[in-house]
Amino acid sequence: MKSNFVKKIILLKQMLDDMEQDVGLTSLSGVEKNVYLAAQDMKSNNGLVETKQILDHRFTQKMSRPTFFRALKSIESKGLLAHSNGKKVGLFLVVK
Repeated sequence: MKSNFVKKIILLKQMLDDMEQDVGLTSLSGVEKNVYLAAQDMKSNNGLVETKQILDHRFTQKMSRPTFFRALKSIESKGLLAHSNGKKVGLFLVVK
């Protein structure tokens, strides 16, 4: 019984890997993927997301703050997020 369950997990992992490759996420580390996916999940209709929203997401809650902010900076340097043009600190635009 456990063997079938593990086989299903393996199949899901393979499908997830394929999907990540299709959308271009394979160049991101695991931490970067979690931060980026949290930003995608929490963004508003106009593509904006606050740092606090990303930090509070279940994908990022257990990350240390330094790890989170290093990943955020890396994602920004890769062009997936950008600081909002507004004056509010900690507001990002999800670009891709």
